[in-house]
Amino acid sequence: MMKVLVYGIGVIGSLTVHELCHAGNEVTVVARGRWREVLSHQGLRIKTCFGKKEWTDHPKVLDQYDGKTYDVVFSIMQNQQQYRLLDTLGVVEAKYLVLVGNNLHSREMQQMLTAQGWDPDRILFGFQTSAGVRHKDYTEVVTFGSPGLTLGHVNIDLSREEKDFFRRLFDGSKMKLTFMDDMGSWYRCHAAFVLPAAYLCYCHHCNLRTCTYRDAKAYIRAGTEAYDFLKSIGTRIRPVNDDRNLYGVRGVLLTMGMWLAAKTKPGELAVSNHCRNAVTEMQSLDEEFNRLRNRNPSFPMPAFDRLRGAMPDWKRLHEEYDKTKDEK
Repeated sequence: MMKVLVYGIGVIGSLTVHELCHAGNEVTVVARGRWREVLSHQGLRIKTCFGKKEWTDHPKVLDQYDGKTYDVVFSIMQNQQQYRLLDTLGVVEAKYLVLVGNNLHSREMQQMLTAQGWDPDRILFGFQTSAGVRHKDYTEVVTFGSPGLTLGHVNIDLSREEKDFFRRLFDGSKMKLTFMDDMGSWYRCHAAFVLPAAYLCYCHHCNLRTCTYRDAKAYIRAGTEAYDFLKSIGTRIRPVNDDRNLYGVRGVLLTMGMWLAAKTKPGELAVSNHCRNAVTEMQSLDEEFNRLRNRNPSFPMPAFDRLRGAMPDWKRLHEEYDKTKDEK
């Protein structure tokens, strides 16, 4: 049994906490406001999409770091939220620190944490493949099978000791671990996959059920250009050969799969709902990816730019969806 501290109990954080508890760890979460009251009084309730399964866990709930030493600390939140938490994470005592979420600033964040005294070899980055929505007193999740957590350092592989540590941490849970040798490149490749989907989603007012097969093909073309651009600036494709899914027969199958998935509730939770509730995160990814394009400004990306240019501007998106989120 390991002692684990978790910041960020949204959809991804909730499922991670559940798997950590299921593995028999001593889990403590930091939460505030109404959600802290919910967790303290009824525990962490999770329902799977369509309500086929339901779990309730009872991690210890704090409103701030208690000064104790932990085996590992997870920070699971959107990129811009991670920035605001770095000073707090800098003083936490733990063997490992894992930042989970979309993150095109992983190198910069590692440098900032190192400046606060963290050993860079003890800082890891990750991404979990699940989605959902947090309701008033429970979290609804869709995992596309067993939940998966990709883990690694910014640009080096994990040691055998580190891999064994995280295997033990999740031993007995359903979490499928994938160890990555270059999370910095992995995040860039993930952005190449995610951003065209976000652009398309905003073009359809966060309702991908209205998208056509032609729209799905436009998404694939834009993603192909984004991967090709990354290769042009020396980014390693991670996972290895991941870009091959966009070409030839695989590309046709992926196009059909994306088009069909967009019509389902899991697809809605994974893309439409996330884009609706994470405009700031998507804008941050967009701005950072387009800053990367300054490294090779002449590289042609017509399909990518056409899809990006067709959506409303970020100011308008904030006005529409931030207001909707505040009204909930």
